[in-house]
Amino acid sequence: MHEQAVGHTPGLNAKRLRAAIIGAGPVGLSMALHLQRLGAGVDVTVFDALPDPGTALADPRVLALSEGSRQLLVAAGAWPDAAATAITRIHVSQAAPGLASLPRVWLNAQDAGLPALGYTLRYGELLAALQAAALRAGIEVQYGQAVQALPTEGGVLLRRGSTEDDGAQARTQSPQAASAAPAYELAILAEGGAFHTQTPRALRYDYHQTALVGRVRCDRPHAGLAIERFTSDGPVALLPRGADYALVWCVPPAQADVLRDTDKTAQIAALQALLPAACGRVVELAIAGSYPLGLNAQWRTRLGRIVQLGNAAQTLHPVAGQGLNLGLRDAATLGQLLGWTLAQSSHPDHDLDALLLRYDRARLPDRAALVGLTDLLARGFTWKAPGSAAIRAGCLASLAMLPPLRRLLQDRMVFGWRL
Repeated sequence: MHEQAVGHTPGLNAKRLRAAIIGAGPVGLSMALHLQRLGAGVDVTVFDALPDPGTALADPRVLALSEGSRQLLVAAGAWPDAAATAITRIHVSQAAPGLASLPRVWLNAQDAGLPALGYTLRYGELLAALQAAALRAGIEVQYGQAVQALPTEGGVLLRRGSTEDDGAQARTQSPQAASAAPAYELAILAEGGAFHTQTPRALRYDYHQTALVGRVRCDRPHAGLAIERFTSDGPVALLPRGADYALVWCVPPAQADVLRDTDKTAQIAALQALLPAACGRVVELAIAGSYPLGLNAQWRTRLGRIVQLGNAAQTLHPVAGQGLNLGLRDAATLGQLLGWTLAQSSHPDHDLDALLLRYDRARLPDRAALVGLTDLLARGFTWKAPGSAAIRAGCLASLAMLPPLRRLLQDRMVFGWRL
């Protein structure tokens, strides 16, 4: 199939950069807003395969965003304050036999001098705020456009079509043929998808867990409390959402099938058996959906002048809720580096390759630390070797008894890992 080129035909302008963003989700629109704030130095166009901006607004997924992410979104004019529920305390423990279940770690926003450690809101609520901010900023979003980015010697060429045949044709197209008319100097891929739909990357691991998501009501008001409970089958998280909790319950796929088919009383009893006393008794439970869990990441986030952000670069286990926060920091860092280059250079296009190398290096500590940490938490608490529960209990106890270490970990989970 012949692929039709997308985008405007460029005319050489050394003082402006033309950037294409593929994916109009939270990370893509956040990136567009960062670029728009750079002013006359950059032209940005966003492409999305969805037919219209309203398609994804009904998405019921509940997101966990850190205080650091809130600050980034406030700066972009896209924080839906009225829709957010604050997380002010986090209780971390493990469900284990005997004394191994006793250690618990409390993280508290007040100890860190923050208004909250994080917030929950529905995916559609965040997306609506970002779409409104993009509209106010005059950002062009082209919906119904499934496009591919092809690296060329002078930039990036976008082509319509997302079928496997089209992709193969684009990959075999010679760079010399494509470089005749590159449409953009920079393409940013922010359309990551879910683990089970992605092409395998260098770091890939199937956790053989399914996340059951839904809503939980307990007999005790949450008052901003979040629960992270590690079990031998996978973590269970309760995140304050309105008057209730949002549930993320990670179990083996076969157990997920059984739980979905069992009656409500049995579901509540199974969940209650895993939870600590801190959240009280479960009185209502509604399981709304499920999805498979895995790690799919790569160290290099760019190919020529094509850069991958968020789930397009790293898809993580949801433990500790770090995936979207990492993507928002990706976007903010790239925006900052582009702003510096535009301010310092009279020929920013000439310096773009060096800038992208700096970006890759700047983001590596944060990305590597969270890929490693979430993988360790997802796998380490499911190890069933003799003595493993006691070792985990010792680690939790050490964290609870060492405030400086606890504050360091808390800071890194809120604002990211940096050298």
